[in-house]
Amino acid sequence: MKIFLIIFDTLRKDHTGKTYGNNWIKTPHFDAFAKDSIVFDKAYPESLPTIPVRRAIHTGIRTFPFNHKRPELRTDDIVKIPGWHPIPPQQTHLAEYMKKQGFISSFITSTYHQFKPNMNFHIGFDQWNWIRGHEGDKFRVIFREGGKKLKQILKEHTVKDLAGRAYQRSVLKTHFSNVQGRKEENDYFPGQTFNKAVEFVKDSLKFKNVFCCVDEFDPHEPWDPPQNYRDLYTDKTYNSKKIVTPAYRRDIDYLTEEELKYMRGCYAGEVSMCDNWFGFFINELKSMELYEDSLIILISDHGHSIGEHNATGKIPFNIYPELVDIPLMIKPPGGLNGPKRIKKPYVYDHDLLPTIFGFLDQDKPNVFEGIDLSIFTEQNDQFIENRDYITCGFHAFTLYKDDHYALITSNNKQFQKLFDLSKDPDWNENIAEDNPDICNELFQVIEEDAKGELLMEEESQLWKSTEWYSEKKASD
Repeated sequence: MKIFLIIFDTLRKDHTGKTYGNNWIKTPHFDAFAKDSIVFDKAYPESLPTIPVRRAIHTGIRTFPFNHKRPELRTDDIVKIPGWHPIPPQQTHLAEYMKKQGFISSFITSTYHQFKPNMNFHIGFDQWNWIRGHEGDKFRVIFREGGKKLKQILKEHTVKDLAGRAYQRSVLKTHFSNVQGRKEENDYFPGQTFNKAVEFVKDSLKFKNVFCCVDEFDPHEPWDPPQNYRDLYTDKTYNSKKIVTPAYRRDIDYLTEEELKYMRGCYAGEVSMCDNWFGFFINELKSMELYEDSLIILISDHGHSIGEHNATGKIPFNIYPELVDIPLMIKPPGGLNGPKRIKKPYVYDHDLLPTIFGFLDQDKPNVFEGIDLSIFTEQNDQFIENRDYITCGFHAFTLYKDDHYALITSNNKQFQKLFDLSKDPDWNENIAEDNPDICNELFQVIEEDAKGELLMEEESQLWKSTEWYSEKKASD
Protein backbone atom coordinates (compact mmCIF):
# COMPACT_ATOMS: atom_id res chain seq x y z
CA MET A 1 0.00 0.00 0.00
CA LYS A 2 1.08 3.57 -0.61
CA ILE A 3 0.17 5.99 2.18
CA PHE A 4 0.31 9.76 1.96
CA LEU A 5 -0.19 11.85 5.10
CA ILE A 6 -0.58 15.51 4.14
CA ILE A 7 -0.46 18.13 6.87
CA PHE A 8 -1.09 21.83 6.34
CA ASP A 9 -0.22 24.26 9.11
CA THR A 10 -2.75 26.95 10.12
CA LEU A 11 -5.45 25.77 7.70
CA ARG A 12 -8.80 26.73 9.21
CA LYS A 13 -11.68 24.35 8.69
CA ASP A 14 -14.04 27.19 7.77
CA HIS A 15 -11.65 28.15 4.95
CA THR A 16 -11.24 24.62 3.52
CA GLY A 17 -13.71 24.88 0.70
CA LYS A 18 -17.34 24.10 0.07
CA THR A 19 -17.10 20.81 1.95
CA TYR A 20 -16.85 22.77 5.19
CA GLY A 21 -19.31 25.48 4.19
CA ASN A 22 -17.04 28.07 2.57
CA ASN A 23 -18.36 29.32 -0.75
CA TRP A 24 -16.11 32.33 -1.30
CA ILE A 25 -12.60 30.86 -1.17
CA LYS A 26 -11.59 29.01 -4.31
CA THR A 27 -10.43 25.50 -3.33
CA PRO A 28 -11.50 23.23 -6.19
CA HIS A 29 -8.95 20.53 -5.35
CA PHE A 30 -9.93 20.25 -1.67
CA ASP A 31 -13.55 20.08 -2.85
CA ALA A 32 -12.82 17.34 -5.38
CA PHE A 33 -10.78 15.33 -2.89
CA ALA A 34 -13.65 15.43 -0.40
CA LYS A 35 -15.87 13.62 -2.91
CA ASP A 36 -13.57 10.60 -2.64
CA SER A 37 -13.16 10.82 1.13
CA ILE A 38 -14.50 10.29 4.59
CA VAL A 39 -15.00 13.82 5.91
CA PHE A 40 -14.97 14.42 9.65
CA ASP A 41 -16.99 17.36 10.95
CA LYS A 42 -15.69 17.28 14.54
CA ALA A 43 -11.91 16.98 14.24
CA TYR A 44 -9.71 18.72 16.80
CA PRO A 45 -6.11 18.92 17.96
CA GLU A 46 -5.62 17.42 21.40
CA SER A 47 -3.19 20.25 22.25
CA LEU A 48 -1.62 23.29 20.66
CA PRO A 49 0.30 24.59 18.82
CA THR A 50 2.69 23.34 16.09
CA ILE A 51 5.08 21.04 17.95
CA PRO A 52 2.62 19.55 20.48
CA VAL A 53 0.32 18.71 17.57
CA ARG A 54 3.05 16.92 15.66
CA ARG A 55 4.14 14.98 18.71
CA ALA A 56 0.61 13.57 18.91
CA ILE A 57 0.45 12.81 15.18
CA HIS A 58 3.86 11.11 15.13
CA THR A 59 3.23 8.94 18.21
CA GLY A 60 -0.51 8.28 18.58
CA ILE A 61 -0.11 9.56 22.14
CA ARG A 62 -1.54 12.76 23.62
CA THR A 63 0.87 15.59 24.36
CA PHE A 64 -1.67 17.09 26.79
CA PRO A 65 -1.42 17.53 29.77
CA PHE A 66 2.23 18.42 29.05
CA ASN A 67 3.51 16.22 31.85
CA HIS A 68 6.66 15.01 30.09
CA LYS A 69 9.71 16.68 31.54
CA ARG A 70 11.44 19.02 29.12
CA PRO A 71 14.77 17.47 28.18
CA GLU A 72 17.81 19.40 29.35
CA LEU A 73 19.22 19.86 25.89
CA ARG A 74 21.00 22.85 24.41
CA THR A 75 18.83 24.85 22.03
CA ASP A 76 18.43 28.38 20.78
CA ASP A 77 14.68 27.93 20.28
CA ILE A 78 12.94 30.95 21.81
CA VAL A 79 9.59 29.16 22.16
CA LYS A 80 9.30 27.81 25.71
CA ILE A 81 5.62 26.92 26.00
CA PRO A 82 4.50 23.58 27.49
CA GLY A 83 4.78 20.59 25.18
CA TRP A 84 7.15 22.38 22.82
CA HIS A 85 10.02 19.93 22.94
CA PRO A 86 11.14 16.72 21.24
CA ILE A 87 9.16 13.51 21.26
CA PRO A 88 10.06 11.83 24.58
CA PRO A 89 12.81 9.23 24.06
CA GLN A 90 10.66 6.36 25.33
CA GLN A 91 8.04 6.99 22.61
CA THR A 92 8.31 5.35 19.19
CA HIS A 93 8.17 7.63 16.15
CA LEU A 94 5.80 7.32 13.22
CA ALA A 95 8.56 6.38 10.78
CA GLU A 96 9.84 3.66 13.12
CA TYR A 97 6.39 2.08 13.19
CA MET A 98 6.21 2.19 9.41
CA LYS A 99 9.64 0.61 9.02
CA LYS A 100 8.53 -2.30 11.22
CA GLN A 101 5.57 -2.76 8.86
CA GLY A 102 7.93 -3.04 5.89
CA PHE A 103 7.52 0.46 4.45
CA ILE A 104 10.10 2.80 3.03
CA SER A 105 9.32 6.30 4.24
CA SER A 106 9.93 9.94 3.49
CA PHE A 107 9.38 13.16 5.41
CA ILE A 108 9.09 16.24 3.21
CA THR A 109 8.36 19.43 5.11
CA SER A 110 8.79 23.17 5.32
CA THR A 111 7.73 23.21 8.98
CA TYR A 112 11.08 24.38 10.26
CA HIS A 113 10.31 24.06 13.98
CA GLN A 114 10.79 20.31 13.61
CA PHE A 115 14.45 20.85 12.72
CA LYS A 116 15.40 23.19 15.53
CA PRO A 117 18.30 21.89 17.65
CA ASN A 118 17.49 18.46 19.16
CA MET A 119 13.88 18.29 17.91
CA ASN A 120 14.58 15.13 15.84
CA PHE A 121 11.16 14.63 14.26
CA HIS A 122 12.90 13.10 11.25
CA ILE A 123 14.14 10.08 13.24
CA GLY A 124 13.48 6.80 11.42
CA PHE A 125 12.63 8.17 7.99
CA ASP A 126 14.52 6.68 5.05
CA GLN A 127 14.52 10.08 3.37
CA TRP A 128 13.84 13.51 4.75
CA ASN A 129 13.87 16.86 3.01
CA TRP A 130 13.71 20.17 4.84
CA ILE A 131 12.34 22.92 2.61
CA ARG A 132 14.20 25.90 4.01
CA GLY A 133 13.25 29.49 4.73
CA HIS A 134 9.79 29.70 6.28
CA GLU A 135 9.05 32.43 8.82
CA GLY A 136 11.86 32.53 11.42
CA ASP A 137 14.03 29.81 9.86
CA LYS A 138 17.66 30.92 10.01
CA PHE A 139 18.16 30.46 6.30
CA ARG A 140 19.45 33.76 4.95
CA VAL A 141 20.74 36.52 7.22
CA ILE A 142 21.72 39.01 4.50
CA PHE A 143 19.26 40.96 2.39
CA ARG A 144 21.21 41.35 -0.82
CA GLU A 145 19.63 44.61 -2.00
CA GLY A 146 20.83 46.30 1.16
CA GLY A 147 19.42 47.57 4.43
CA LYS A 148 17.81 50.66 2.92
CA LYS A 149 15.68 48.56 0.56
CA LEU A 150 14.72 46.15 3.33
CA LYS A 151 13.74 49.05 5.58
CA GLN A 152 11.45 50.37 2.84
CA ILE A 153 9.81 46.95 2.39
CA LEU A 154 9.25 46.58 6.12
CA LYS A 155 7.65 50.01 6.30
CA GLU A 156 5.20 49.01 3.57
CA HIS A 157 4.20 45.85 5.47
CA THR A 158 3.91 47.03 9.10
CA VAL A 159 1.32 48.97 11.07
CA LYS A 160 1.71 52.34 12.78
CA ASP A 161 1.11 50.92 16.28
CA LEU A 162 4.50 50.65 18.00
CA ALA A 163 4.04 47.22 19.63
CA GLY A 164 2.36 45.75 16.57
CA ARG A 165 5.02 47.12 14.26
CA ALA A 166 7.83 45.78 16.45
CA TYR A 167 6.40 42.27 16.32
CA GLN A 168 5.75 42.41 12.59
CA ARG A 169 9.26 43.70 11.89
CA SER A 170 10.79 40.89 13.92
CA VAL A 171 8.98 38.31 11.76
CA LEU A 172 9.21 40.01 8.39
CA LYS A 173 12.88 40.96 8.53
CA THR A 174 13.82 37.28 8.49
CA HIS A 175 11.00 36.35 6.13
CA PHE A 176 11.88 38.81 3.37
CA SER A 177 15.55 37.87 3.60
CA ASN A 178 14.66 34.19 3.31
CA VAL A 179 12.38 34.54 0.28
CA GLN A 180 14.31 37.19 -1.65
CA GLY A 181 15.15 34.70 -4.43
CA ARG A 182 11.53 33.90 -5.35
CA LYS A 183 10.75 34.47 -9.02
CA GLU A 184 7.81 32.21 -9.83
CA GLU A 185 5.17 30.18 -8.01
CA ASN A 186 7.37 27.08 -8.00
CA ASP A 187 9.67 28.99 -5.65
CA TYR A 188 6.97 29.46 -3.01
CA PHE A 189 6.95 26.96 -0.17
CA PRO A 190 3.98 24.79 -1.27
CA GLY A 191 5.50 24.56 -4.75
CA GLN A 192 8.85 23.44 -3.38
CA THR A 193 7.32 20.98 -0.92
CA PHE A 194 4.94 19.25 -3.30
CA ASN A 195 7.46 19.17 -6.16
CA LYS A 196 9.87 17.39 -3.83
CA ALA A 197 7.08 15.02 -2.77
CA VAL A 198 6.35 14.14 -6.41
CA GLU A 199 10.05 13.52 -6.95
CA PHE A 200 10.05 11.01 -4.09
CA VAL A 201 6.93 9.29 -5.39
CA LYS A 202 8.54 8.83 -8.80
CA ASP A 203 11.77 7.57 -7.24
CA SER A 204 9.88 4.98 -5.17
CA LEU A 205 7.56 3.66 -7.86
CA LYS A 206 9.08 0.17 -7.80
CA PHE A 207 8.36 -0.26 -4.08
CA LYS A 208 5.03 -1.72 -3.00
CA ASN A 209 4.84 -0.28 0.53
CA VAL A 210 5.60 3.44 0.61
CA PHE A 211 4.80 6.00 3.30
CA CYS A 212 5.20 9.73 2.63
CA CYS A 213 4.51 12.48 5.15
CA VAL A 214 4.14 15.84 3.40
CA ASP A 215 4.06 18.56 6.05
CA GLU A 216 3.60 22.02 4.51
CA PHE A 217 3.94 25.01 6.86
CA ASP A 218 1.71 27.21 4.69
CA PRO A 219 -0.85 28.69 5.05
CA HIS A 220 1.03 29.83 8.14
CA GLU A 221 1.78 33.53 8.23
CA PRO A 222 3.32 35.60 6.68
CA TRP A 223 0.56 35.52 4.09
CA ASP A 224 2.18 36.81 0.92
CA PRO A 225 1.13 34.50 -1.93
CA PRO A 226 1.73 35.54 -5.55
CA GLN A 227 -0.28 38.57 -6.61
CA ASN A 228 -2.77 36.58 -8.68
CA TYR A 229 -3.97 34.84 -5.49
CA ARG A 230 -4.19 38.10 -3.55
CA ASP A 231 -6.22 39.64 -6.36
CA LEU A 232 -8.91 37.00 -5.82
CA TYR A 233 -9.80 38.36 -2.39
CA THR A 234 -8.37 41.87 -1.97
CA ASP A 235 -9.51 45.20 -3.37
CA LYS A 236 -7.30 46.04 -6.34
CA THR A 237 -7.65 49.74 -5.50
CA TYR A 238 -6.29 49.20 -1.97
CA ASN A 239 -3.19 51.39 -1.58
CA SER A 240 -2.44 51.33 2.14
CA LYS A 241 -0.21 49.11 4.29
CA LYS A 242 0.24 45.59 2.95
CA ILE A 243 -0.33 43.72 6.21
CA VAL A 244 0.60 40.08 5.63
CA THR A 245 1.35 38.98 9.18
CA PRO A 246 -0.57 39.73 12.38
CA ALA A 247 0.70 40.58 15.81
CA TYR A 248 -0.26 38.04 18.47
CA ARG A 249 -2.68 40.11 20.51
CA ARG A 250 -5.99 40.03 22.31
CA ASP A 251 -7.09 43.23 20.65
CA ILE A 252 -7.27 44.40 17.05
CA ASP A 253 -6.88 48.10 17.74
CA TYR A 254 -3.50 48.10 16.02
CA LEU A 255 -5.18 47.45 12.66
CA THR A 256 -7.45 49.67 10.62
CA GLU A 257 -10.58 48.07 9.23
CA GLU A 258 -9.06 48.15 5.74
CA GLU A 259 -5.78 46.58 6.92
CA LEU A 260 -7.66 43.75 8.62
CA LYS A 261 -9.73 43.14 5.50
CA TYR A 262 -6.60 43.08 3.36
CA MET A 263 -4.82 40.66 5.71
CA ARG A 264 -7.82 38.32 5.67
CA GLY A 265 -7.75 38.41 1.88
CA CYS A 266 -4.07 37.53 1.87
CA TYR A 267 -4.75 34.53 4.13
CA ALA A 268 -7.51 33.39 1.77
CA GLY A 269 -5.07 33.74 -1.13
CA GLU A 270 -2.55 31.60 0.72
CA VAL A 271 -5.22 28.92 1.21
CA SER A 272 -6.02 28.93 -2.51
CA MET A 273 -2.31 28.57 -3.31
CA CYS A 274 -2.09 25.57 -0.97
CA ASP A 275 -5.15 24.09 -2.64
CA ASN A 276 -3.52 24.52 -6.04
CA TRP A 277 -0.37 22.62 -5.02
CA PHE A 278 -2.35 19.95 -3.22
CA GLY A 279 -4.22 19.50 -6.49
CA PHE A 280 -0.94 19.33 -8.39
CA PHE A 281 0.19 16.48 -6.12
CA ILE A 282 -3.10 14.59 -6.42
CA ASN A 283 -3.09 14.94 -10.21
CA GLU A 284 0.47 13.60 -10.33
CA LEU A 285 -0.63 10.56 -8.33
CA LYS A 286 -3.48 10.04 -10.78
CA SER A 287 -1.19 10.35 -13.78
CA MET A 288 1.03 7.63 -12.27
CA GLU A 289 -2.09 5.50 -11.61
CA LEU A 290 -1.41 5.53 -7.87
CA TYR A 291 -4.32 7.58 -6.59
CA GLU A 292 -7.08 4.99 -6.60
CA ASP A 293 -5.30 2.39 -4.47
CA SER A 294 -3.55 4.79 -2.09
CA LEU A 295 -4.53 5.81 1.43
CA ILE A 296 -4.42 9.63 1.55
CA ILE A 297 -5.03 11.63 4.72
CA LEU A 298 -5.45 15.42 4.73
CA ILE A 299 -5.36 17.30 8.02
CA SER A 300 -4.43 20.66 9.52
CA ASP A 301 -2.74 21.22 12.88
CA HIS A 302 -4.82 24.24 13.97
CA GLY A 303 -6.38 27.45 12.72
CA HIS A 304 -5.69 31.11 13.43
CA SER A 305 -7.55 34.09 14.82
CA ILE A 306 -7.81 36.83 12.19
CA GLY A 307 -9.85 39.38 14.09
CA GLU A 308 -12.56 37.04 15.38
CA HIS A 309 -13.28 37.44 19.07
CA ASN A 310 -11.13 40.58 19.07
CA ALA A 311 -7.84 38.73 18.62
CA THR A 312 -5.17 37.93 16.08
CA GLY A 313 -2.71 35.07 16.28
CA LYS A 314 -2.80 31.93 18.38
CA ILE A 315 -3.70 33.03 21.91
CA PRO A 316 -4.08 30.46 24.74
CA PHE A 317 -7.12 32.16 26.28
CA ASN A 318 -8.80 32.41 22.86
CA ILE A 319 -9.23 28.71 22.09
CA TYR A 320 -12.20 29.45 19.85
CA PRO A 321 -13.40 27.56 16.74
CA GLU A 322 -11.24 29.67 14.44
CA LEU A 323 -8.24 28.23 16.27
CA VAL A 324 -9.24 24.62 17.01
CA ASP A 325 -11.69 23.51 14.31
CA ILE A 326 -9.60 21.60 11.77
CA PRO A 327 -10.33 19.78 8.50
CA LEU A 328 -9.79 16.03 8.36
CA MET A 329 -10.43 13.99 5.21
CA ILE A 330 -9.40 10.38 4.65
CA LYS A 331 -9.47 8.80 1.19
CA PRO A 332 -9.34 5.04 1.68
CA PRO A 333 -7.69 2.68 -0.82
CA GLY A 334 -10.17 1.94 -3.55
CA GLY A 335 -12.01 5.18 -2.91
CA LEU A 336 -15.68 5.68 -2.14
CA ASN A 337 -18.62 7.71 -3.35
CA GLY A 338 -18.37 10.67 -1.04
CA PRO A 339 -18.12 12.88 0.69
CA LYS A 340 -19.03 10.42 3.43
CA ARG A 341 -19.69 12.73 6.36
CA ILE A 342 -18.97 11.67 9.92
CA LYS A 343 -20.81 14.11 12.17
CA LYS A 344 -21.45 12.33 15.44
CA PRO A 345 -18.13 11.46 17.13
CA TYR A 346 -15.37 13.87 18.12
CA VAL A 347 -12.00 12.83 16.72
CA TYR A 348 -8.42 13.94 17.34
CA ASP A 349 -5.13 14.27 15.52
CA HIS A 350 -3.59 11.45 17.57
CA ASP A 351 -6.14 9.12 15.97
CA LEU A 352 -4.18 9.14 12.71
CA LEU A 353 -1.53 6.58 13.58
CA PRO A 354 -4.07 4.05 14.97
CA THR A 355 -6.10 4.67 11.80
CA ILE A 356 -3.13 3.81 9.58
CA PHE A 357 -2.71 0.58 11.55
CA GLY A 358 -6.41 -0.09 10.97
CA PHE A 359 -6.07 0.26 7.21
CA LEU A 360 -3.06 -2.09 7.35
CA ASP A 361 -5.24 -4.59 9.24
CA GLN A 362 -2.71 -4.62 12.06
CA ASP A 363 -3.40 -4.58 15.79
CA LYS A 364 -2.53 -1.19 17.18
CA PRO A 365 0.13 -1.05 19.91
CA ASN A 366 -1.24 -0.73 23.43
CA VAL A 367 0.60 2.54 23.90
CA PHE A 368 -1.63 4.30 21.36
CA GLU A 369 -4.20 6.59 22.97
CA GLY A 370 -6.04 7.39 19.75
CA ILE A 371 -8.74 5.34 18.07
CA ASP A 372 -8.98 3.66 14.66
CA LEU A 373 -11.08 5.74 12.25
CA SER A 374 -10.73 3.26 9.38
CA ILE A 375 -13.95 1.68 10.66
CA PHE A 376 -15.90 4.42 8.89
CA THR A 377 -14.87 3.06 5.50
CA GLU A 378 -17.50 0.36 5.95
CA GLN A 379 -19.54 1.56 8.91
CA ASN A 380 -22.01 4.43 9.02
CA ASP A 381 -21.77 7.57 11.10
CA GLN A 382 -22.09 6.64 14.76
CA PHE A 383 -21.24 7.77 18.25
CA ILE A 384 -18.07 6.33 19.79
CA GLU A 385 -17.63 5.64 23.48
CA ASN A 386 -15.90 8.52 25.29
CA ARG A 387 -15.88 10.60 22.13
CA ASP A 388 -18.85 12.85 22.86
CA TYR A 389 -16.52 15.71 23.82
CA ILE A 390 -12.94 16.93 23.41
CA THR A 391 -10.34 18.56 25.61
CA CYS A 392 -7.53 20.60 24.11
CA GLY A 393 -4.63 22.08 26.06
CA PHE A 394 -2.69 25.21 25.14
CA HIS A 395 -0.10 26.63 27.55
CA ALA A 396 -1.81 26.76 30.98
CA PHE A 397 -5.30 26.86 29.45
CA THR A 398 -7.67 24.11 28.36
CA LEU A 399 -10.75 23.90 26.18
CA TYR A 400 -13.63 21.52 26.91
CA LYS A 401 -16.25 21.17 24.18
CA ASP A 402 -19.23 18.93 23.58
CA ASP A 403 -22.45 19.42 21.61
CA HIS A 404 -23.96 21.56 24.37
CA TYR A 405 -21.24 23.65 26.01
CA ALA A 406 -17.78 25.02 25.45
CA LEU A 407 -15.56 25.99 28.39
CA ILE A 408 -12.30 27.88 27.96
CA THR A 409 -10.48 27.88 31.28
CA SER A 410 -7.14 28.60 32.82
CA ASN A 411 -5.94 25.52 34.65
CA ASN A 412 -6.06 27.36 37.97
CA LYS A 413 -9.71 28.26 37.17
CA GLN A 414 -9.06 31.96 37.64
CA PHE A 415 -10.10 32.80 34.05
CA GLN A 416 -13.13 31.02 32.60
CA LYS A 417 -15.47 31.47 29.65
CA LEU A 418 -18.55 29.28 29.23
CA PHE A 419 -20.81 29.23 26.17
CA ASP A 420 -24.21 27.59 25.69
CA LEU A 421 -23.83 26.37 22.12
CA SER A 422 -27.54 25.77 21.60
CA LYS A 423 -28.20 29.49 22.12
CA ASP A 424 -24.80 30.91 21.21
CA PRO A 425 -23.18 28.86 18.42
CA ASP A 426 -20.66 31.62 17.71
CA TRP A 427 -19.28 31.65 21.27
CA ASN A 428 -19.97 35.31 22.01
CA GLU A 429 -21.85 35.38 25.34
CA ASN A 430 -19.81 34.28 28.35
CA ILE A 431 -22.16 32.74 30.92
CA ALA A 432 -19.51 31.35 33.27
CA GLU A 433 -20.22 33.72 36.15
CA ASP A 434 -23.88 32.69 36.31
CA ASN A 435 -23.20 28.96 35.93
CA PRO A 436 -20.43 27.91 38.32
CA ASP A 437 -21.88 24.40 38.69
CA ILE A 438 -21.62 23.73 34.95
CA CYS A 439 -18.07 25.12 34.89
CA ASN A 440 -17.06 22.86 37.77
CA GLU A 441 -18.64 19.82 36.15
CA LEU A 442 -16.85 20.38 32.86
CA PHE A 443 -13.58 21.22 34.59
CA GLN A 444 -13.75 17.88 36.38
CA VAL A 445 -13.76 16.15 32.98
CA ILE A 446 -10.66 18.14 32.04
CA GLU A 447 -8.95 16.96 35.23
CA GLU A 448 -9.93 13.37 34.47
CA ASP A 449 -8.48 13.60 30.96
CA ALA A 450 -5.30 15.01 32.49
CA LYS A 451 -5.21 12.04 34.90
CA GLY A 452 -4.52 14.30 37.83
CA GLU A 453 -1.52 15.95 36.18
CA LEU A 454 -3.06 19.17 34.88
CA LEU A 455 -0.38 21.78 34.37
CA MET A 456 -0.56 24.58 36.92
CA GLU A 457 1.28 27.88 36.76
CA GLU A 458 1.26 30.94 38.92
CA GLU A 459 -1.14 33.64 37.80
CA SER A 460 1.79 35.92 37.09
CA GLN A 461 3.08 33.50 34.47
CA LEU A 462 -0.14 32.87 32.58
CA TRP A 463 0.54 35.68 30.14
CA LYS A 464 4.32 35.90 30.43
CA SER A 465 4.92 34.45 27.01
CA THR A 466 7.05 37.27 25.66
CA GLU A 467 9.25 34.78 23.81
CA TRP A 468 6.42 34.38 21.32
CA TYR A 469 3.67 36.92 21.87
CA SER A 470 3.53 40.67 21.60
CA GLU A 471 0.27 41.54 23.15
CA LYS A 472 -1.69 44.41 24.55
CA LYS A 473 -3.85 43.09 27.34
CA ALA A 474 -7.54 43.65 26.99
CA SER A 475 -10.19 43.43 29.66
CA ASP A 476 -12.44 40.41 29.44
